[in-house]
Amino acid sequence: MIIQAGGKGTRMEKYTWNKPKALVSVDSSPMIFYTFKVFKNSNFIIIGDYKYEVLKEYLKIFSDINYILIKTGEKGTCAGLNTALKFIPQNEPLVYVWSDLVLPKDFELNLNNNKNLIGISKDFECRWSYKNGEFVEEKSKEFGVAGFFVFNSKKEIEDVPSSGEFVKYLKYKNIEFDEIPLYGTKEFGIKEEYEEYIFSKRISRPFNEVKIANDKVIKIPLDEKGFALAEHESNWYKYISTKSYSNIPKVLSLDPITLEKVDGLHPFELNSYKDKKKVLDKILEAFEKLHNLSHPINSNYFSLEKEYYVKTFERMDKVYKLIPFATEKEIKINNKWFLNPFYLEEDIKNLVREFYPEKFHPIHGDPTFSNMLIDKNLDKIYLIDPRGYFGFDKIYGDKDYDYAKLYYSLKGNYDKFNQKHFDLKIENTEVFLDIESNEYEQLEEYFFENIKPVNEDKIKLLHAIIWLSLTTYAWDDYDSICGAFYNGTIKLGEVI
Repeated sequence: MIIQAGGKGTRMEKYTWNKPKALVSVDSSPMIFYTFKVFKNSNFIIIGDYKYEVLKEYLKIFSDINYILIKTGEKGTCAGLNTALKFIPQNEPLVYVWSDLVLPKDFELNLNNNKNLIGISKDFECRWSYKNGEFVEEKSKEFGVAGFFVFNSKKEIEDVPSSGEFVKYLKYKNIEFDEIPLYGTKEFGIKEEYEEYIFSKRISRPFNEVKIANDKVIKIPLDEKGFALAEHESNWYKYISTKSYSNIPKVLSLDPITLEKVDGLHPFELNSYKDKKKVLDKILEAFEKLHNLSHPINSNYFSLEKEYYVKTFERMDKVYKLIPFATEKEIKINNKWFLNPFYLEEDIKNLVREFYPEKFHPIHGDPTFSNMLIDKNLDKIYLIDPRGYFGFDKIYGDKDYDYAKLYYSLKGNYDKFNQKHFDLKIENTEVFLDIESNEYEQLEEYFFENIKPVNEDKIKLLHAIIWLSLTTYAWDDYDSICGAFYNGTIKLGEVI
């Protein structure tokens, strides 16, 4: 299988400033990974040019396929194809596909009929049409040439030029194709189409799926990681349900996790200062009750070390070669120089150890605004999507971690970042990062006043660590990986 992953994707604007279009994330996975999943037993030849080094390092770290990566300096959808064909055995069928086609999970392809096939769009507009066996340069949603081709052997296209439009080349080849209607396939050509889609979708992670059925919310794990996390979450709900804790939805089932649907809002959806302040009070009350549900236990220093130091640098190390300027001692972000966290590892470790608590309490573990709901009257907070563990401990952990995660939303605007409401531009010598505000920052002083005696410096240090830890967790989006690292670098500069 040959994948064309070249081209600048300029009409996607900010989403391709730093990466090739093939790595733009759709439903928690880069576009090109949908082709990997649908044809999971195939060998792939991938053609790249724009942001080639990003594509190369990203595939090294996150793909689990057999592939050959080709760098081309030519332009157009013919670029690199003649080189790719050299790796295809004679008399074997081959698939040639654009990297930005998002094929449905149930897509099937029969390669045993010795025919040439062409994918025809049915759900999105294409610049070329295929009508009555001919290619026509005419826009169409019903007869569009989607960028999916099957050839019974490479002989069919062995004279392909080194550059130019592949469809224009085919127009004069007189190859007979059978059509494949690509129902359910997505393609995003411009920024507005892409944003309309992603901003209308509920945010989820690649390892689980959330279904809403009438008055129930069902969380279904999709892979090994999803099942492991679901077990922790189920244990947390099971424990909390025995404690008459009212700040969670009614638990209907633990396998899979099924909760009564709450008719409410996330705190980041509120607009007025008065409402935000009221909701913050409700959140802090819910935290206080949660942290005092049972007697504290002695803290586990190994869990603290795992959570605050080991995990953070394990995640950062994984993407070290992927992040621009990660090898530099200082990084220029938003016109200001910051020390690189990779050069501060010992400082971070020693400083965070000064804040290790003596006791652990029941905690949520991930109480961002995205993981809580407030009823329509703003009277009651519901905590959802608990982490359920802290380091090596279940249920119990450092209660200040909950406050730091809340600060991550309140001051750090994590939820806006998670929803892709941020701009990141990586230039030759510096970085520009701008995260949209949910306008809770005005409550920062009030927040710290109301969580005393919690140490403000500790919360700010944990805030930086949480951003740095997000790097690999947000693996599906290159900009999120880099943006999390750069923002963590900024936040670390405020405390070290």
